[in-house]
Order: sequence, then structure tokens, then C-alpha cells
Amino acid sequence: MRTTGEQRDVRRRQVVKWVAGAGIGIGLANAAACDIPGGAPKEAKPPVRKPLWTFALLDEDGGGKGVAHAPVVHQDGVLYVRSKKDGLYAVDAATGRERWHAPLTGARTGAPAVTPGAVFIAADGGAVHALRSADGEPVWRQAPGSRLRTPTAGDVWTSGAVALVSFHPYTYDEDPHPPPSVLYALDTRKGELLWQTEASLLEVRDGLAYVNTPDASLTALDPRTGTVRWTAPPEKSGGRRTLDAFAAGLLLGRNGNVGIGSELVAYDPRTGNVRWTAPAAHTSVPVAHGDAVYISAPGRSKRDEQRLQALDVTSGRLRWTAPAFSTRLYESPVIAADGDCAYLCWSEDGLDEDRTTLRAHDAATGRERWRSTRHVSSYAADAAPGNRLFICYLSDWYCHDTRTGKALWRVSAGEATTGPPPLSVDGMLYFASDEGIHALRP
Repeated sequence: MRTTGEQRDVRRRQVVKWVAGAGIGIGLANAAACDIPGGAPKEAKPPVRKPLWTFALLDEDGGGKGVAHAPVVHQDGVLYVRSKKDGLYAVDAATGRERWHAPLTGARTGAPAVTPGAVFIAADGGAVHALRSADGEPVWRQAPGSRLRTPTAGDVWTSGAVALVSFHPYTYDEDPHPPPSVLYALDTRKGELLWQTEASLLEVRDGLAYVNTPDASLTALDPRTGTVRWTAPPEKSGGRRTLDAFAAGLLLGRNGNVGIGSELVAYDPRTGNVRWTAPAAHTSVPVAHGDAVYISAPGRSKRDEQRLQALDVTSGRLRWTAPAFSTRLYESPVIAADGDCAYLCWSEDGLDEDRTTLRAHDAATGRERWRSTRHVSSYAADAAPGNRLFICYLSDWYCHDTRTGKALWRVSAGEATTGPPPLSVDGMLYFASDEGIHALRP
């Protein structure tokens, strides 16, 4: 969370590449009806939905300038979007008209933080820029991370008085001593450095900054002073702790060799005390909604099949599990959730074609409500208000009806399907891609 109204949940929406397939089949009681010998029957693509407006980010050759991996930020009727090639744009959220453009050298990654008077954004190379939110004019520029080795910028967070950003030095796989990321705290008025520490910023929430330190501990800091409030080191050498979700007043994350052998942990966010743990070896990124948290994980054996699991957030009690879908250790499905269902989407690589399978499970019982299959690669999933579920299949975002699984319409995701899931705010949907932003009504 960086500022009020920014829709910080974008990171939880799981932008993870998983491979999969076309041809949709829906069944309520008999999900096996979708598994037709020789492949599911091909179904026509849903119609293209015409945007209310499009803000194009195209170069002279007609190719996309590239929206950065960071989410689009909304504040006071303005969208702030980063281009991989030429800096930051401020766009009127109602009309799609450009308000201003700030060309920033090396402005490739990391989301900006926005206050009523200023926008703070970090750029590769170690620099942080403060711009006037009214017109994008520079207020100050500081480069606290310029001495790091080819630093890459992370998201910026601000409370109004302090701006936090971490820079990640370049490293390579064989590096025996990779350089640590460094977190900097800057005074928002003049950009003066207040403090710094070796850490990677994960989240700021309720007056605490949560970071990963070089030893892979999960640590809570006072954002004003950098003072450590609590720390939770990994239990085994080579392991690490993650921060994945907040729910029911608890912080949820994984501990261990994440992706191969780990457990799900619920902490008191103020003290770091562990409330409960759940065995979740090889777990996917957990997704919390309401009083439930959903994970995909097998048992302790390497041959155990992965299952969708629903846990009670406050106690960690297992509520239900859904049928197995895979025995592959490194296959990481994507999960989305709303008040009615948990949605599981996973990939299968085939010799002739890839396949995406999407399942909806009742949030209370785990019963499968419907299933769909498409023979095309996919990359992301996100649940939205109004009974809508968005799946990014190759170059298009599909809008599914969560009650039936039917694909209702699609909108372009551009050529590089690495952009963030749609931002839902003030009754509008904003889809960002390498080509720009599309605005639609749900």
C-alpha cells in the first residue's frame, strides 16, 4: 500500500506465466465431460469489446512502447502509467487524454507513489524523482542508489513525509556473493537521505514497512527511522520468508525453500508472533479473500499430487480440498478468489499444443461449479466485482462470467503479455499493455 485509493492489491493478483489451452467446456456436476478424447472441442473466441477510450503508447514504427511491469496507479481521477521506453504519463481517467508526460532516463520498473501535490518515481540507475502532480514538472532529483552495480528500481511508497524505495543491483546466477538490495528513505520535501539499510521493500501497511533482508528474513521496520520492530529469520539455510497477503488482521507468507518445500505462516503484523502454520510443501502463492486463504500444494512426498486447499484465515484450519490436478513439483498454478468461489488455473505443456484449464470451486464447500479448457497459452488471472473473472490468454484478456464460466468478451493485451491485470476503480476497468491503456465499463 502506497497511498489511499491506489488499489495496492495488484501484486496479489498473481501475474505469473502459466501455459495452457483453448476450446471451452463447462460442466457443473460432471467436470469430466470436458475431457473429450482427442482434445476439447474448439470454441470460437468471444467478441472483441470496444473500449470507451484508448491511450496509445506507440513508437514511430507502430510498435508498443511497453507499459512497465508495475501496476497502473489511480489517484484523484488520474492514471499514472510507466512506459518502458520513455518515462511516466499522467492520463485523465475519464477521457483518456494525456495530462502530462515526464521523460525519465532509465524509467523501466517500479510503480510511482502519488500524493495530492507530488508524484515520486524511481528509475533504473539509482535515481528518485519528485514531480508536481499538477503538471509533471520536476521538484527534485536524488540518486541514492547510483553507486550500486547497475541498479533496478522497485516500487516507491510515501506517507507524505517519507518516501521509501529499494534498488536491486545486477547479479548473475553464478555470483558466489551477490550484492544485496538497498532500501532508502528520503525526505519528500527536498529529497534528503534520512536512512538506508540493506533490504528489499515488500509492502508498507499500518505504519510498518515490511522487507526482506539479505539473509531472507521477513522484517518489520519503522518507515520514519528504519528501526527494526521485529524479524522472522528463515528456519533453514537456503530458505526464505515471503509476504503474500493481509487478511483478518494477519500477515500471511511462506517460509522455507519457496516453490519446492515450504509452509504457510500467519503472523501478528505488529509483533511478528506466529499465530499458526500450515504444511504446504511446494505451495503456490496464497490468495486471501474474506475469512479464507487459498493455496495450491501437495503433501510432503515428492510424488504427492497438488490440490487446491481452503484454510480458515484466523486459525489455519483446513476447510476443504479440491481434487488433484498435477504431480509436477515446479508447476505453479494461479489462484483468484471472490466471495462465491476460488478459481484455479493451471498449465500443461503438450507436444502439439498447450492447454489452460480453469476451475471454479464453491468457497464454502469446495464443490466444483464449472470448468473450462482452452488450447492457448495464458499468463494471469484476476477476479473483479460484478461476477467477472479476467484471464489473459496470449494476446487477449478474456472476461468470464463467474457464475457459468462463459467467456463473454475480450480486449487486447498487446504483444507482450506481461502487463498487470486490469485495474478496477470508480466503476471502470483499465487494461494496460505494451500498446497503452484501454478503458471499459464492466
